[in-house]
Amino acid sequence: MQTALFPEITFPKIKIIADAGQQPVDKMMITVTRQLENAVKQVPDLQTIRSITSRGSCELSAFLNWNADVDLAEGRIQAKIGEIANTLPAGINITVERMNPSILPVMGYTMESHSRSPIEMKMLAMYTAKPYLSRVAGVSEVRVIGGKTKEYDVILNQQKMNALGITPDAVSAVIAQNNIIQSNGYLNDYRQMYLTITDASVSSLQQLQNIVVSNNNKRITLLKDIADVSINQAKEYVKINANGHEGLLLAIIKQPNANLIDVSNQMTKQVNDLQKNFAERCYHQTLLYTGRFCERRC
Repeated sequence: MQTALFPEITFPKIKIIADAGQQPVDKMMITVTRQLENAVKQVPDLQTIRSITSRGSCELSAFLNWNADVDLAEGRIQAKIGEIANTLPAGINITVERMNPSILPVMGYTMESHSRSPIEMKMLAMYTAKPYLSRVAGVSEVRVIGGKTKEYDVILNQQKMNALGITPDAVSAVIAQNNIIQSNGYLNDYRQMYLTITDASVSSLQQLQNIVVSNNNKRITLLKDIADVSINQAKEYVKINANGHEGLLLAIIKQPNANLIDVSNQMTKQVNDLQKNFAERCYHQTLLYTGRFCERRC
């Protein structure tokens, strides 16, 4: 028999979530929330709209009539939002989802480590654990919750910038121009075809510090001359605590028509195989010191 944790029903409710980085609340209300509310109000079979605005994000809940076609209403809302996309702030990310139990996790796993940093743990979860667990039949999504993301902080020195005539906008533009990876097309040579790529990505702190901000044929100004550059952890608003210390959560979301028992059994086997791979990887990671091997535990 078909088994699930929640009944497979769709509520007459559509949620719109907009993410605009670190925009202030008052600016977010005027430029994003009101614009989305006016666009969603034009959709037929709409009853009420509730919105919550916070720093850099807003969440709209569109309640429809019980006899409304939720799939059709979702497409209409996406179309209306697309019409006002040019009036919204640049770089905003908008998602539209129907409210049904399929968007909720049905099981979760925690990742813990006594030797790895939260940044390493999140990269391990994103690029190793998540693809490995997503191969299970019936799994719709594997969400990684928690952990830390590495970021570079550039603290500008206003006095040095004023003396050199450099503005913050110029620094931001230079950093964006010097952190790119793009394809230049193909190059034919001796009956061979080569793909050329321009790789100007910043992969270390020293490369970021040595970016040329200004060159007026008299003096070359580097980024480290006018700013303090450091590596820090990005601010996270969700914190996962497992067994008394910080960890990560892998939330498993199944497909609407998948059998939960089958997904659970296959996921348990997949997690056991993943733990064996992690154990072998950590066991074989050795450091050589004065002719001796020192094992590093994970």
